Order: sequence, then C-alpha cells, then structure tokens
Amino acid sequence: MRPSRAEIARTLASSTALATVVARRLPAVTGVRHGATTDGRILLLCHRDDPLAATSRAVIVHVADEPPLPFSPTWGRLRVGGRATPLAGAAARAAADAIAATLPDPDLLDVGHGSVIVEVLPKRVTLVGRDRDLPVDLDDYRQASPDPVAPAERPLLVDLVDHHGPQFYPFLRQQLVAAGIDVPADCLPCPLRLDRHGLLVSVPTDGPAACYRLCFTPPLTGQADLVNRLHAVLFHHRCDHP
Repeated sequence: MRPSRAEIARTLASSTALATVVARRLPAVTGVRHGATTDGRILLLCHRDDPLAATSRAVIVHVADEPPLPFSPTWGRLRVGGRATPLAGAAARAAADAIAATLPDPDLLDVGHGSVIVEVLPKRVTLVGRDRDLPVDLDDYRQASPDPVAPAERPLLVDLVDHHGPQFYPFLRQQLVAAGIDVPADCLPCPLRLDRHGLLVSVPTDGPAACYRLCFTPPLTGQADLVNRLHAVLFHHRCDHP
C-alpha cells in the first residue's frame, strides 16, 4: 500500500508549501500562499494589486513537495493547469475558511479589502518527477483526500527518532526481518517518510541504501491513530515500571 498519484496531488494541493504561478504575458509569481477546496480546486491568496487578482485567466500552478528530513526522497512537484478566477462576496468568504483549515494566515481576515482569493479550476493535473511526468486522472483527483498525516510528518518523524529511538529502532528492525529483509545486527534502519499508508525506511548496505515500505493495515486515519497503534511499542517500558 502506498499513496496513489491522486492522493499525492491532493496532499500537495492542500500543503503549506508556497506555490509558483505562471500565466501568459505575466512574470512568474513565486511564494504564493494557497489552500484547496474539498474537491481539489486551488485557492490562491493574493494581494489586491497582484496581476493574478485583476481578471480571469489561464494559469499553471506549481507546488513542490518539501521532504520532511534532509535525506528523505521527494514526491516531486504538483502541476495544475486551469482557469483562475478572482472570488468575491460569499464565495470569497467560503474560500477563506477553506484556506484557514491548513493555513491560518492573518491576510485571510483582509479578504475583500487588501487581499483577494483566486480560485483555480483544474483542467490538467500532473505529478512532475525527476525522470518523467505522471498525469493524474481528474476524476480520481477530485475524489481523493489529502493525507491526514502529512501536516505532521516532519515533527512525527523527528519525535520518533529523537525521543523514542531506543524503542522505535528495534521495532523497525523487527518489522523488516519479519518481512524477510536481511538487516545486519549493527544496522539502524532509518525512517525516511511517513504517510497514512505506511513508513518508508532505508537500510544501509555496502552500496546505495535500500528502501522498503512498512505498511499500516488499515491505513491511518490521522496522527492520533498512529500514536494509538505505536503506544505499546513506544511506552511499554513505562508499563513495566509504574
């Protein structure tokens, strides 16, 4: 089990990573704050004097994945092409609420005055990787949900390694060995990425590190679900010494 293209795309669309927006006859706009609706429309938070806020136009929105750790692999970059339309009135207020769910930015309080929300209706969705571009089916994209673990991926990984390493590393090794993977006795498996479907773990070798996925069955519903499932692993020593 691993995230589908549509899930990765929806996760990036809803992330707090800043976007780059490209429109014909306009310079590229970088550092754009954004959110997304429940059906995957991109919501750009712009200043009123931004050219993007002036009129409806075709745009391409780019959102790059930000790996949680320096040595973590990337999911690539989301590229969404579609029609961008400035919102006003009730539609703008509803869009501000949608953005605030993941990005509680003070400028959202100024929507309708100094700030404008521009809605991008996706017509083409692509995941851009190092070696190739992967198209995402629009229906799959609209129906997918952002990964509920993604917003806390980095702090969760750091916490597991820094605060629970003595319990967590043996657990990873046990799971890898149970899956038939040869892990040297002096080897510390390294968690690279965390999502609702599982953990991506690297195992050092004489050559390039090998990567394996440890799956959650069923997939996680959120951060609290992860803590509940790992509770016996991470805190069993406290149970032994009340």
